[in-house]
Parts: sequence; C-alpha cells; structure tokens
Amino acid sequence: MQITTSLIQAQRDALTPILKPDIRIPWKILCYDSYCEKRLSTIYRVGDLREMCITLHFNLDQNRERLHGVTAIYFIQPIQASIEKLVEDFNRDLYSEVYINFSSPVENTLLEQMAKELSKISGAVQKIQKVYEHNLDFVALNHNFFNLENQVVTGLFSIIMALKVQPLILFQKNSKIEQIAKELIEKLKLFEFNSDYPLLAIILPDRDIDLNTLIMHSNTYGALLHDTLNIKYNKVKLEDQVYDLSPQYDNLWLQACNMALPDAIDKIDNELNDWNTQYQQVSQQNQEISSALNAIDLVPQMNQQKKMVDSHINLAKQLTQIAKQKSLDKFYQLGQSILQNDTVSINDYPQSEDNQIEQSKEIDKLRLLILMLLNNYNQQEFKKFEQLFQIKSEKYQNILSNFKQRVASNQNNKQQSVYKSLFAAITSKMPNSGKVILKNVQNLFLQRGKKSSIVQMLENLFLNELKIDELQSILTMYDSRVKNISRLEFGLLSTIKGILVCFTEGACYNEYAELSDFAKSINKVIIYGGNKIYNAEEFLVQFQ
Repeated sequence: MQITTSLIQAQRDALTPILKPDIRIPWKILCYDSYCEKRLSTIYRVGDLREMCITLHFNLDQNRERLHGVTAIYFIQPIQASIEKLVEDFNRDLYSEVYINFSSPVENTLLEQMAKELSKISGAVQKIQKVYEHNLDFVALNHNFFNLENQVVTGLFSIIMALKVQPLILFQKNSKIEQIAKELIEKLKLFEFNSDYPLLAIILPDRDIDLNTLIMHSNTYGALLHDTLNIKYNKVKLEDQVYDLSPQYDNLWLQACNMALPDAIDKIDNELNDWNTQYQQVSQQNQEISSALNAIDLVPQMNQQKKMVDSHINLAKQLTQIAKQKSLDKFYQLGQSILQNDTVSINDYPQSEDNQIEQSKEIDKLRLLILMLLNNYNQQEFKKFEQLFQIKSEKYQNILSNFKQRVASNQNNKQQSVYKSLFAAITSKMPNSGKVILKNVQNLFLQRGKKSSIVQMLENLFLNELKIDELQSILTMYDSRVKNISRLEFGLLSTIKGILVCFTEGACYNEYAELSDFAKSINKVIIYGGNKIYNAEEFLVQFQ
C-alpha cells in the first residue's frame, strides 16, 4: 500500500466534513480563531467555502452582529482564550444552532469549564448540535511541506492520523530531541494502527546537525522569494497586492517552487508563450458556431491561467531586481565556496558605490560572516570580510557577537563543535562535491550547491550498508507495529513507503528544495517541515 494522499488532500478530507456537517442546512457561517484560520487559509479559497454553503466567515476577534435563524460552525484551538470567546458568543445569543469543532482533543478540565459556563446561559446548551475533537494541528503549505507552529507532538500525531500510515520514529539518543520523541511515542502507544497502512519513517534530527542550510543563500525560486519577500502561509505581499501561492490553485508554483531561479523564469516564460498560443487558437475558432461555443467554455479557465502567469511574472520581476541590486548571486557563490572550503577573498565581493544599496545588504553580509564562523573558515580572511562589511545594525552586531562567543566556547571544548552533534559526526564523513567555477549570474544560480547534512544523513541511513553499525549506536527506532524499540537494519528503504523529516527548531524552503530533489533520486515520498518555517533573518534574530 502506497502513501497516495498529500498533506493538502488529507487536510481537505478532514476539514470538509467539519464545514458540511449536515446536508439539510441551506447556508451557514464559519467562525474560527487565528490558529485555525491558518489551517483553512492554505487549503480553501472563498469560492470553495461558498460551494459548501458558507456565506460568511469570521475570526472570533472580529465584531459580529446577531444572526438569528443561522447555523454557525466553530473551528477553534482547545485553549482557554478561544473557549472564552466561544462562551461570550453564546452569552450574546449570536446564532441559533452551533457545531463546535476543536482542532485537537480538549483537556477534560477545559471541557468541564466550558460546560459549566454554558450551563449558566439560558438556552445555550440546546443550541449545540454536536461537539467534535479532531487531529488537525498542522498547516499544509504544499503536498509534502508542513508547518507545525510549535505544536510538534500533536502536529506530528495529526499528520500520522491524516495520512493513515504506520510510523517508525527515528531519533538521536541522548539529544534534546529525545524528550519530544518520547512524548510522541507515548501518544502513539495508545493507538492501534491498521496493519494495511503503509510504513512511514519519521526522522527527528537535531537542528544542530546543520545551521548552514538555514543561513546560506539559496538559488531556488521558492527560497529566494521567502528570503526577499517573506512567504507567510502561502501568501506574498508585493506593494498593495497579495499573491496566493497555494499549489492546489497555482500549478506554476507547484512546478517552479524548487527550481533554480533561471529555470523557474524559463518555466514562467514558457507558460506565458503557451497561453498566448492558446489565445490565438481560441480567437480563430469564432468562425463556426460549435467552435465558438467551445471557445466560450475555455474563457474562465484561460482567465485564471493568465492571472496565475501574470502573478509569477510580477514576483519574478521583483525578485530579479532585488537579486541584482543586492548581488545575491555573488553571495550564493561565496557561500558555496565557504562550504566547500574553497578560497574566497574580499576581491570576490562586488561592493557598490551606492551606500544605500550597501546598507540594504547588511543581513546578507551577516549571513556570510556567520557561515565563515560555523565552518571554521580562515580567520585572516574572516577579519578582512568583517572589516570590509562594517556591520552597523546593533541587532546584527549582537547576533554576530553571539556566534563569535559560541565558536570560541566550542573551540575550548574538544567534545563539541558549534553546530555538530553525533548525527553530524556521521554526515561529515561524506565526501565534499567537487570544486565549482561560477562565472555569471545565470550559471551561478543554476549551479547545485554542496549536499546538506540531512541529505547526507538520509543517504547513510538508507543507501550505505557500511554505516548501519555506526548508526545503530547512535539512533533509536520506535516501531508502531510492535509498540516497542526495534533494531535498525539495512534495507529499511525497501520496507518503508515514505520518509518524513521534521526539524523541531526551524525548517526552510532551501532544505525543502534539497529533499524534494533527493526524493526523486530514491523514488520515495519525502515529507518535510518543522515547528516553524524560517527565512534566514527570522532564524538569526533568535540569536540576539
């Protein structure tokens, strides 16, 4: 049995019964808190809600008028604040019938408190048609990309339930991830899995195995967009326009997200040419009545297609302008050279004579300096770059100082490194890719970088028989089929139907692109995400 359901489809399958609780209800309204709004926003558009007879939808924080004779569906997180707002709605007598849906199981104390408060309100209990508890504590950003929003244990459990899989949990012994893994395992032990469900290997690596990937500059369309324009729950704001990049509606984003920027731009250009060709063909079909009617049927689809292409033309245009102004291609080249321990010099950096442009590059300069620190790059060259860059932002100075202290501290401790753990000790034994000569912007952004630590780790785990003995002393594997710890054996790749990688201290589009490529090479489903999806600046500000 294969893993055939995507995260988006799994969310839809779970959410649709919530939004359509009774076919006899002609129309209804939807109320949600901010937590659940994010889950809805990446799955549905307003038109989808209308098709389910939801004519109005509100955040609980919005001012709402009394609507008697109306059925309300609530979708909220089971926390004190949201339950208090729910009770207040009953107190104001806003709706005639109510269906209550919690995103995850409710603690008994909260449920009892809610019941107690509602019992004090005349007619409140009679309005409640049903109360449901779900397992929907994850945001599906793509078919195989998720954000847990710091609800790691309940989020992973929700994904396991939604995908209908039997999980194998792999984590590093004696690491900070171990407690999270144990909490998840205890939750899984209470559940009986269908033996026909496919096996999913869930890898919980320590973020310390690779800080590089979160900090370095990328060459892919999605990662560059997130770096420069900041993608929030599949939405990108450019001037006064908000672009929706939900892949179930935007096939171009689905295909181009993990492409190198030049390839993505070519893809967008080809889509535009295809649309123009189709438009010319449709325009010429007006001579016969049957052809004209067929052309009319194509108009809505073509309008939607043109809107999608225009969105990416605007985004790619803005992204290219920023990339050229900030020399992001050069930062990418320098970063790759540092990772591969190639020689870099201050002469490789294209300094602008415009102070304002140089000022806009401060975060990029900071990222390069930290990359040098993390990879123990030549101290003399580091000092030359630090002097050249002259970081002025106090916030960025504090971050750089913090990393310097961490490096100095770990250099005095022979048993640790600034970002390497036991996992990293294995991945670091993989050979580096060959040296690269990058000459211009296009070639630079097309060039593949060095394999990330997580890809190297997966190669060792699933493809390298010689590493199994080493891995057995480092990794713990919980098998839900026997509800116990099992021995790690070579050949696991042929047994499992998919892999899920979850970083509990931050994930990124850069890593998502790398794992998507690796998935193609082993012909397996790889699902990826973390407690948060960061761009480099969001990640680094935590180190102030």
